[in-house]
Amino acid sequence: MRIWGIIVVLILAGISFAATYFITDEWVEEQIEYQASVINEAKVEVDGLVFDLMNLHLRWDRLQVTNPNSTMENTFETGETEFQVEFWPLVLASKVIVNNMQVTGFELATERETDGAFEVPEEETDAEPGFLYGVVNQVSSQAQQNAEVRFTDARDDLNVDSLMAKVNIQSPQKIDSLRKGVEKTYSKWDSTFKNTNVRKEIAQVETTVNAIKPKEIKQPKQLVEAIENVQKLRKQVDSLKTRAETIKQEFEQDYGTTREDLSQVDDWIRADYQRALSVAKLPDLDVQNIGKALFGSNLLGDYAAYLEYVAIAREYGSRLVGAEDSTEEIPRYEGIDYHFTDKYDLPGFWFKNIELSGRTKSDVEISGMVTGISSSQKKTGEPVKFEVGGRDENEVRLSLNGEFNYLEEEPRESFTLAYEGFTLSKARFSGSDLLPYELSSGKGDVSVNLSIIDKRIDSRIDYLARDISFDFASAGQPKNRLERLVRDAIGSTDRIDVSALVDNVDGPLRVRVRSNVDDLFMNALRQTVSQELENARRKIEAEVQQRVEGRKEQLAEFKRKKEEEIQQRYEELQSQIEEKVQLVEDKKKELEERKKELESSLKDEIKDRIGIDFK
Repeated sequence: MRIWGIIVVLILAGISFAATYFITDEWVEEQIEYQASVINEAKVEVDGLVFDLMNLHLRWDRLQVTNPNSTMENTFETGETEFQVEFWPLVLASKVIVNNMQVTGFELATERETDGAFEVPEEETDAEPGFLYGVVNQVSSQAQQNAEVRFTDARDDLNVDSLMAKVNIQSPQKIDSLRKGVEKTYSKWDSTFKNTNVRKEIAQVETTVNAIKPKEIKQPKQLVEAIENVQKLRKQVDSLKTRAETIKQEFEQDYGTTREDLSQVDDWIRADYQRALSVAKLPDLDVQNIGKALFGSNLLGDYAAYLEYVAIAREYGSRLVGAEDSTEEIPRYEGIDYHFTDKYDLPGFWFKNIELSGRTKSDVEISGMVTGISSSQKKTGEPVKFEVGGRDENEVRLSLNGEFNYLEEEPRESFTLAYEGFTLSKARFSGSDLLPYELSSGKGDVSVNLSIIDKRIDSRIDYLARDISFDFASAGQPKNRLERLVRDAIGSTDRIDVSALVDNVDGPLRVRVRSNVDDLFMNALRQTVSQELENARRKIEAEVQQRVEGRKEQLAEFKRKKEEEIQQRYEELQSQIEEKVQLVEDKKKELEERKKELESSLKDEIKDRIGIDFK
């Protein structure tokens, strides 16, 4: 048996020599870049890769991972990085296990010199955009809307004609379309009453009934036949009555539908009004809208950026983890092989500990640990955890802690971010026209708390500006009363505290923004632009009403008249049927009386012939 062991060793040695000879660093670099780019759906580039096959040691000078949603930007990049792969898991089970990895020069959201777009093979394309990307889009859209709100543009001389030219007023066309539908409905019922066989059958019943002459019937047999015919006529009339009732029910159902359609007209008009307000960018004067307009653009823009990194993490997790942890469907009658756990039942890859160092865009030196990056958390039993922090020479502090946990059926992501002590000098605190002033001094603190369980989000971002003073001098003299009131309101404060809450715990996604200065701005607005805003709204509402003036009333009147016409025709039909019911009943009574007369006559005839009196 020893000879076979020697042969195996020789074979492995030969393979190692061949691999060392033929596998170059450039070939390995190309393979890593291609496979990583497929997973990322954008270019992943490695510079200066060195691969020591004998020791399974890798290092590179630079790694760039393109942001697939913005291909002129990297999601992150690293500087010099090195690690060593464990030998036996790789050889015996093709598992990439790394105990320790050192990453230097780590940076987020760096600019690229070239476009990082990558054409993903069709079979690898994942068409599902992901839930979190949808939330990112919603929050970004909300931030954009907040940035467009203008409080100082409201004027009494609003050019309504110019505004309405930009608005797609839909009510008139919808009302006209509804009228055509109503006309079609009533035309159908007009044709129904014209062409129904009920009237023809009513006439036939009348003719048949009138043809029966009880006084002319002399024989009992003829009388019995006449009574049977009348009974058949009664059944026929009852059938006509049922058919008429069915026609009525179907008409009332159609009438109810058109009534519901008519009730939508007011909703259409309100929607046109809201579209016009949106184009005019007239804000609502309430505290919540003030907070969003003042700080929502900046705050929610930052929040969307943070959330996008979580979305990327979940997307990577679903691509890397999904296939390895999925359960294949067992073909019927085929059975399945069960593999018992052994020491190499490991994930496809597992980076146990990553020692990280780098810098932020604001040049804060950071360092920390990331643990548990793997292709199957269920096999490692460990989530991804990260703890990174640092400070600069000016005592600006940054800390980031959290975990991405995919051990259970529902994915979970959570993190806390604190960025404290950064300068606000020369910064503009808000993008709103209500607060267009730069700060001459101040310090800022930002904290973010985010928890996501599957599709449930609960998050909060707080922004504190402390020891602040506004640079009113550079802005010049106030241009109007509103600016003067705003300056008076905020000039005495040295602290602004803003909070944004984004969650969908109790229903659809909610975005709320509040600050400690909302009421100050609210009071200033109520004293100045509130009347202008109200006048502008009235002008817009009046113009929308003018565009649809008379159409709703004309439609309602048309519907009322047509309904009366159809109702009258039905009542006429019903009256004719009732008349025929009475006609048949009267004829039946005549026949019953004639029957009695014939019976009496027959008794008298028998009495005369045999002398017996039947009493």
